Order: sequence, then structure tokens, then C-alpha cells
Amino acid sequence: MFDFIPEEAVWAILIIVIIYLLKVILSPAKEYVPTKVAQKPVYEKRDYSLEEIKDFKGIDETKPIFIAIKGKIYDVTGKKTTYGPGGPYHLFAGNDATVCLAKSSFEESDINQPWTNQSLEDLTPDQKDSLKNWIDFFSERYTLVGSVKE
Repeated sequence: MFDFIPEEAVWAILIIVIIYLLKVILSPAKEYVPTKVAQKPVYEKRDYSLEEIKDFKGIDETKPIFIAIKGKIYDVTGKKTTYGPGGPYHLFAGNDATVCLAKSSFEESDINQPWTNQSLEDLTPDQKDSLKNWIDFFSERYTLVGSVKE
């Protein structure tokens, strides 16, 4: 059946297979080391001031990451790579991102911009639509922590 393969090659392959099987059988089993499950930061569901949420930027691993949008505060800790330090949206963490999201802006001057329902009426239709879409996005994906208090 394998007449076309030289006999030396067949013996070499057979020896390699035997050595491999002996190695697998005789080597000690690897010890299972369970991975550490990261503790989810604990926080109180309540209303926070803008000053208070500045402590929730993801810098301190024991604290969650909060983002405020139009008076609501969301826990975005589950997306630490997105909103935490070094993430593409880290600027929003621990801040009111309402104006930034409406304007699709990453300018620091737009962070924590005071807004009122009247000032939001001055937004363009596209900006209003963008803000509504972001609010829907956050409402569907993240836990509501509370509201921004004055």
C-alpha cells in the first residue's frame, strides 16, 4: 500500500509518533489555575452632582465609570476599554457629555457645558437627532444610576 514511501521514512515517522505519545502520556498534567474574576465596582444608585461624578472616570479601579447625558447618569464600567483611560471616549467619563454627543464633538470645551431644554432647542435638527440616538443607545445598553442634581 505504501510501497512508494522508502522504508526508512516509515520507520522515522513511526519513531516520532511513539516519542510524541510517550511524551504526552508521561508528562505531568498541567495544574488548572482558575482566573481571577474582577470585582465589579460597587456604588450607590442615587442622584449625583457633576462635581461628584468627576470621581468616576475609571482611573480608580475600585470605582465605576459614569457618564451624564441630559440629566441622567449611566454606569458604563462594562465598556472600560471604550470609556476608561486611553479609550476613544475617555473624555466623556466622569462628565456631562450632552453637548459633545449632540454636536459629535470631542472638544474639551464642550464637556460639562451647561444646557437647558431651551438651549437644546437651539440645536440643529441633525444635532437633536444625534442626541436622541445617543440617549436611546445609552438607555438600552447601560444601567441608569440616577440623575444629575444641582
